[in-house]
Amino acid sequence: MTMTASELVEEIQSSYEGELAEAEARSEVDAWVGVAPQEIQKIIRHLRDTHAPVHLSTITGVDLGESIGVIYHCVAKGVSLNVHTAVPKGDDRIESITPVLPAAILYEREVHDLLGVEFVGHPDMRRLILPEEWPEDDHPLRQDDADPAQGGKESEEESA
Repeated sequence: MTMTASELVEEIQSSYEGELAEAEARSEVDAWVGVAPQEIQKIIRHLRDTHAPVHLSTITGVDLGESIGVIYHCVAKGVSLNVHTAVPKGDDRIESITPVLPAAILYEREVHDLLGVEFVGHPDMRRLILPEEWPEDDHPLRQDDADPAQGGKESEEESA
């Protein structure tokens, strides 16, 4: 059964037993739901159990300055449903959704490689994109790890 984004948002708001930071239909087929990082596995489980089938298209991340935004792009009931949260830098850990939606396994590894978010409970956090010899604390899409010419972290030689 398909529904509009507004209908899906209304259903989520009325049935989800957690706190939503945002729930908005941005068009007839595009909805956004925001939750605190500690709620991510709970909201994904809720969506899977009440709005199945839920297809996870991808997970993206973005450096927001003081935090890392993590966006779970799903399709449910014919609606593009984007579930987002933000983890603070310095404590950039979030529970893995892989136990809930196994399709997340590679997407979480990609976000970990490129932005350094640690997905707690992930079954296999080996590198996916970066080479194994890449420095563990260097994440190419983090603003604070960017190329020095772009205003990012300086190398050891340059700062000496």
